[in-house]
Amino acid sequence: MPQQQLYCICRKPDTGQWMIACDFCDDWYHGSCVSIRESQSHLIETYACPSCTSKRLGTTTWKRKCRLPGCDNPALVDGDKKSKFCAPEHGVAWFKLNIEAHSKDTDDGLRNAGISVSELSAILYSVSNVREFKRLGNFPPTPSSPTLTPEDQRRLSMLNGQKTEIEKRLKYIEHKARYIEYAKLRATAQKTLCGFDRKLVWDDAEWAEWCDSDEGARILDRIREFKKTQDEQKNGASADDGAGAGNGEKRKRGRKAKQQVTVQLDLQDILNVVGNSDDDAVEDVCMLERRRCSRHASWQHIRAEEVELDERVCRDALVKIEREEQAIRQRAAIRSFKDSTKDGGRCIVAN
Repeated sequence: MPQQQLYCICRKPDTGQWMIACDFCDDWYHGSCVSIRESQSHLIETYACPSCTSKRLGTTTWKRKCRLPGCDNPALVDGDKKSKFCAPEHGVAWFKLNIEAHSKDTDDGLRNAGISVSELSAILYSVSNVREFKRLGNFPPTPSSPTLTPEDQRRLSMLNGQKTEIEKRLKYIEHKARYIEYAKLRATAQKTLCGFDRKLVWDDAEWAEWCDSDEGARILDRIREFKKTQDEQKNGASADDGAGAGNGEKRKRGRKAKQQVTVQLDLQDILNVVGNSDDDAVEDVCMLERRRCSRHASWQHIRAEEVELDERVCRDALVKIEREEQAIRQRAAIRSFKDSTKDGGRCIVAN
């Protein structure tokens, strides 16, 4: 009598009971022996028997189940039309169920989520962009009156003062950057002269005082207008010179025209930006020959880099201040949230 083939962890023959094959060892197992029902078979992606699992040859993976309650079919995860549901009809049915569940009671339509409609509306109105919306779950919602301790208020006031000072300093840095561009242009027009401007080595207090003076404000306004006019001349020269030429020739002529506009600017026009006479214009300017002025060598690059560094330092400081302000307010929001929920209440955010 031929010996019957044995299967499963129970090592018994096939008795007609539902069985499942291991995808790693090809042995067959009774569903009752491995705790898998026949009704679950269509949800199994790959099956690993207990022996293969213990040997780390593989693991059992399951297909995503349709999200509609009561449906045991797998979701559509393959192909072009992927979905969390097994069919489009079940997706529509799921949304209908949720709408019906949340619309039974207008005042408490979201009671299953532990939040009312008015509270949800307040939370949504408390954010102004998608980024803030995505961060809603990171911290408790900010209450209408967050509890700021005296120390919080003192620190926020100090940070606000620091921020005001940094923003004021950034304004003066912007003025200096514009003045450096003008000084570089003036030095280019003077050709062989050094052109270094002594205003560029003033300390912050001296520079701020000059910027706020009538003379400084007048000169900075003139430099701003001069730069605007210069840009318009460059653009106009580029367009006129390139008219009627091919694309490649037009680009070449445009670049050449821009260079000519910068080089051929009249020196007197440039000097008139800061004064009505040559003496006024060159009062603080080094008039030595460029090749003989070792003291101010490469001053254009050095001063421009200093301004860029100052601006970067200020902006980094502003970022740190804003982060600290945010941390203080978040801690206050957490305190208020905890206080409001001690007696089972809810933290309501401001509209």
